[in-house]
Amino acid sequence: MRITDVTVQLVQSDCGRKWTHVRIHTDEGLTGIGEGTYSHKETVVASMVEALRPHVIGKDPFDAEGIYRDLYASGRTGYRTGGVMFTSAISGIDQALWDLKGKALNAPVCALLGGPRSAKVPVYSHFGGRTVEALVESAQRVLAEGFNALKSGISIFEAHGPKITRQQLRNIDERYAALRKAIGEDIPLMDDPHAYFDPPTALEIARLLEPYRLLFFEEPTIPEDPEGYARIRQGTSTPIAGSERLTSKHRFNDFFRAGALDVAQPDIVYIGGITEMKKVAALAEAYQVVIAPHNTKGPVGIMAAAHVMAAIPNPLIQEFISPSRIPWRDDVLKHPLVIEDSCLVVPDRPGLGIEFDEEALKSHVVS
Repeated sequence: MRITDVTVQLVQSDCGRKWTHVRIHTDEGLTGIGEGTYSHKETVVASMVEALRPHVIGKDPFDAEGIYRDLYASGRTGYRTGGVMFTSAISGIDQALWDLKGKALNAPVCALLGGPRSAKVPVYSHFGGRTVEALVESAQRVLAEGFNALKSGISIFEAHGPKITRQQLRNIDERYAALRKAIGEDIPLMDDPHAYFDPPTALEIARLLEPYRLLFFEEPTIPEDPEGYARIRQGTSTPIAGSERLTSKHRFNDFFRAGALDVAQPDIVYIGGITEMKKVAALAEAYQVVIAPHNTKGPVGIMAAAHVMAAIPNPLIQEFISPSRIPWRDDVLKHPLVIEDSCLVVPDRPGLGIEFDEEALKSHVVS
């Protein structure tokens, strides 16, 4: 079997992103699908896939490892310095290769990675609100949708950093106290300030949040500073998570060696796909770090990350955009995504298990 073509399709979702579908076609008629969505830069990634296309055609689609290495390290492609647009394009190709391999072998990707043929992966979703009342109402609404773990950006809503005032700290404290009173002590909560704070300020917030027993405090400071992460982590009992923006196992290893993370958050797209994410998870395991993938993608990217989570020994939880945000998402799938007990079901279907109803999808495709 040989690769004959690589094609890209953009699909407009309801949350400001265009799902960037990458398809690998073969001379035996099998096609694999992957996702390379990088928010608001989707056309750039699509162009990058087109640029990589000649370096993929004619190759053995089973050789995901070799193709990843050639694309990432070759002097004619990325030369290891291509950046997140480049690794997002590679990821779309890599996921499609794994999907194709699973279809050819009639096995789900998670089984090919060493996991079971089916699994359930814990997931969380998002809530928010401008007032305490709206915040509580939003959290309760998401819980009613079937999720039992929630993330917000309460800290960043109060202060866009890098510093914070005494009053803003009091406001954060008030919001979390009201939340815990309304939803109880046992619902896992997470806070994501999107790296807006400097290390001293992030540490102050992390200490403030200790009584509320967060599952993790995500990206407290900039991803270029693993030592800053380590300073924060060493000064608080609030678990520290990061960093969705890293693009290789080498950058994650810098964080692990610095003692910077309790929770690693590779994004299946930005990291370069299934091939590289599995290696990040293996490195994390050696440092007793658990995995909670960043994932704001479409169904393909969601399931690609879930297959890795189903196959590794150190999964924690995966991000998931709730159905109410994109109400038609399941309508364009032949097999809808299934949430049971706040877990995403990874079904025993070949490859990634995602097939689109192309007729239903047509109205959402960007020409």
